[in-house]
Amino acid sequence: MKQKIFFMYAILMAMSGQVFADEMRVEKAVKEVVLRGYTRSIKTATISSEVSGRIIKVSYEIGDTISREPLAAIDPTFIDLDIQSTRIALSGVDTQLQKIQSRISYLAKEFQRKEQLFTKGRATEVIRDAALQELDQARLEEESIQQEKQTLNVRDQQLQEKKERHAVTAPADWIVTQKMVEAGEIVQPGMPMAVIQDFRQMVVPLSLSNEELQGIRKKGERFEAVLEGRKVQASIHYVNPDFNEQTRKIHIQLRIHDYPETHRGGLGFVLPVVVESEGLRIPAAALTNRYENPKVLIKGSKEAIPVTVLDASDSNVTIANDPGLPIGTILTEPKGR
Repeated sequence: MKQKIFFMYAILMAMSGQVFADEMRVEKAVKEVVLRGYTRSIKTATISSEVSGRIIKVSYEIGDTISREPLAAIDPTFIDLDIQSTRIALSGVDTQLQKIQSRISYLAKEFQRKEQLFTKGRATEVIRDAALQELDQARLEEESIQQEKQTLNVRDQQLQEKKERHAVTAPADWIVTQKMVEAGEIVQPGMPMAVIQDFRQMVVPLSLSNEELQGIRKKGERFEAVLEGRKVQASIHYVNPDFNEQTRKIHIQLRIHDYPETHRGGLGFVLPVVVESEGLRIPAAALTNRYENPKVLIKGSKEAIPVTVLDASDSNVTIANDPGLPIGTILTEPKGR
């Protein structure tokens, strides 16, 4: 007998739990929107020349991946001649330094000798002062030659830096997407030579409403999307804080993770997002529509509330906002539908 009572109690508890789970509540209306976009590279750069000259080699074509070899080479003939001329001048300055330093050594000894003679009264002060003045002039000349040497060294460094820029480089592993010059052409400083892009990471730019952005954020830090029919992981790369007043949209970029196929621009991206919409959502079973007069009945109440239907599906109905139906209100299935 006790086992039978316990069994009936368990059935009642299970039924009450199912009833609670199946309660018909008023909820905020939502809808699913499908966001679509296309991939592009995470970074794009225009490679320009820093020097003028004739291009003697272009190492890459459109679609090639940049390796260690420079993107292009500019004829270094004139810069090489400038470097050679500067180093010849440096060699001449070094010779002048050796000569003046030798002369300073001689004049210093000569001054010491005349200083001693002056001290012993065997030479006049005029002779001693003349020797000192000649020594000072030689030292000033040495200082001037040292400054000239420093200037030539700086020029040599500048020419070396300029020569390095005759080899136009680009970041490794980027891909050439535009090629604007060919071998034999003359370039000037600032002239664009190629456009390269970093497709190691792909992003998808989207323009969204605030509701759509909130729908993406609710998915978490990483979320599932579809790229060219394949499931991938995506995340928010950035959200532009600026607001387009004309389109009333927010510009964002999503970053694609772990896509195993070839990375390129124009891959189709699809992301379903659930967003809040106008109105309230109720179960279809809670609605009675006799004589085209839709109503709902609040649980524990005998009076039905008329509602305005905005949209309907097999299981739910979207109705207009009603102050008499706050979110969370429990409805009951009307009798005599």
